[in-house]
Amino acid sequence: MSQPDLSPPFCLETERLLLRDFIEEDWAAIHALSREASVTAFQSWLRLDDEEAARRWVGGTIFHNGLRPRHAYNLAVSLKASGQVIGWLGWGKPSRQELGDLDFGYGLSPAFWGQGLMSEALAAAVDFMFRVQKAEVVFGECDSVNIASARVMEKAGLRLVAEWNEVDEESGATVKMQRYAATRSKFLGDGSFL
Repeated sequence: MSQPDLSPPFCLETERLLLRDFIEEDWAAIHALSREASVTAFQSWLRLDDEEAARRWVGGTIFHNGLRPRHAYNLAVSLKASGQVIGWLGWGKPSRQELGDLDFGYGLSPAFWGQGLMSEALAAAVDFMFRVQKAEVVFGECDSVNIASARVMEKAGLRLVAEWNEVDEESGATVKMQRYAATRSKFLGDGSFL
């Protein structure tokens, strides 16, 4: 019989942000994020139909974050000053493990774009992946037209390592994808990242 998880909720702190485990009340912020077409155009994980879907999504993250050993980190991105949840950042083992140890995704409310907040959040997460989780390679992917997301990854210390075409399952359109990655030795060592 498994023991209940008595550890405190997970939290990473940056200069302006708290990256913390989701709580049930965060469903409204996720629902608002899922209504932003500029976010869901590139982030299929956040394409939620209604409030109930947002509640289920947050409930699923709470469940998976509570598993021991922990395999996933799906975190609310909140402003340290006010506690307002402005986005999501998550990482875990990729489906294609030959590409790296951990991959990540994120979404940020457009009202907070252009302030370097997601790069700040991602840099803290990548540092945790390397220092605490001992990952050797971490990576993220984006549509090549999503220049802002590519810039987030670059500012967080990742570099472009691959480009390819794939078909979007929902629209049927062919999109050019990009993969950004960093290695542990370079990220923590000489600063050249790859």
